[in-house]
Order: sequence, then structure tokens, then C-alpha cells
Amino acid sequence: DDRLAADILAAGQRAEDPLWRLPLWDGYRSMVEGSQADLTNSPEGGYAGAITAALFLEHFATPAKGRPVPWAHVDLMAWNLKSRPGRPMGGEAMGLRAMAAMILERFAKGARRSRRG
Repeated sequence: DDRLAADILAAGQRAEDPLWRLPLWDGYRSMVEGSQADLTNSPEGGYAGAITAALFLEHFATPAKGRPVPWAHVDLMAWNLKSRPGRPMGGEAMGLRAMAAMILERFAKGARRSRRG
């Protein structure tokens, strides 16, 4: 969903929690085809993990009432390699600030609209 992706990326910039969008590349779709089941969430070889994880999840984002369901997959390292102000070296919630900012902005907009009636 282009709108959802744009909102997440913009919120990430504002929250100083930058993300980037990876493609759902058709060339990797065969990697999630399973040999024991229809799909696999762990393709052999270990390559393209973030993209194949999203391609796997895409199978479960089914349309509701004929409309596409907006969805996103955030694949993160969650580790700071060095200390920065407010973000020490070690475990980190990368992507969490971006997603929280986007959700708060979307709900705040919806709440303002509903109050106006």
C-alpha cells in the first residue's frame, strides 16, 4: 500500500527513526514456495530474508470485502552498533518510534474528523 508506506517513511523521518521501503520483487516469490507445504517462511540459502519474509506475509493480507488490506512488514536489526545521545550501544527498538508516530498521527487525524461531525 503506497499510502501506508509513505506515511510510515515520513513518520520515521520526523521521529529520527529512518526506514526504507524494500520491493516485493517477483524474482523472489519462488523462494517462499514450500516443498512440504504450500509456503515456507524460511527459504533455503538465507538470502533476501527481509523481502522473502514480506512476500510470505503478503499471502495472509487478504482483501476484506473486496478491498485491499493495507499492511506493512518492518524487518529490523534492533541493535545499535555504537552509542549516540539517548540511544546507547546495544538493544534498540528500531522502527518502533516510526510506527508509533505514524499510528498516533493517523488516529489523531481520525479523532479530529469525528469530533467535527
